[in-house]
Amino acid sequence: MSARRVYVEVDPQLERLAYRCHPNGCPSGQTCCVGLAVSVSRSEVRRIDSLMDELVRLVPSLRRDGVYADVFVDEPQGLQIEPRDGLGTCPFLFQRRGRALCSLHHLALRSGRDVATVKPRACRHWPLILESLGRRRIRITVDPSAQALGCVAPVAELPGQPSVRDAFTGEIAELKRIVGKIDTGRRPI
Repeated sequence: MSARRVYVEVDPQLERLAYRCHPNGCPSGQTCCVGLAVSVSRSEVRRIDSLMDELVRLVPSLRRDGVYADVFVDEPQGLQIEPRDGLGTCPFLFQRRGRALCSLHHLALRSGRDVATVKPRACRHWPLILESLGRRRIRITVDPSAQALGCVAPVAELPGQPSVRDAFTGEIAELKRIVGKIDTGRRPI
């Protein structure tokens, strides 16, 4: 049986929406690191585990009673980062000067590592999400919560900021490679 490709389309709104990152941390109450389920691969878990000595300096709660906290859980849908509270706060989130920062992202930048080698794919792709459009069609679009958080807004409201499509060119290409494995007879974008 021959493999069939999934037709992957990019939502046109990615051109009409601009993306703004807060490199010094997200404003209070405006972070995607709360309330989202983050899937991770086994290789991402191993990579993160190898960084725990450095991460615990940023987030002391990652060490409990002299051992590293177990921050991963094996759910029926796969491995996930286990939230640290009832709000679903990521255990790698930390506060600095009233701003919320990802310790994985911060560590990568501070140490000169490529963010893609440290931060889980699911986190790097946010606010992009995949939306099923039927059996063999998927749309790459924007998580609706991104506008509420202020990361995404119409281009006119964020002058000088790149469109979501421009800001996430590499991530869009990566998502296309990952999901575009089944050919429907249409040419993938």
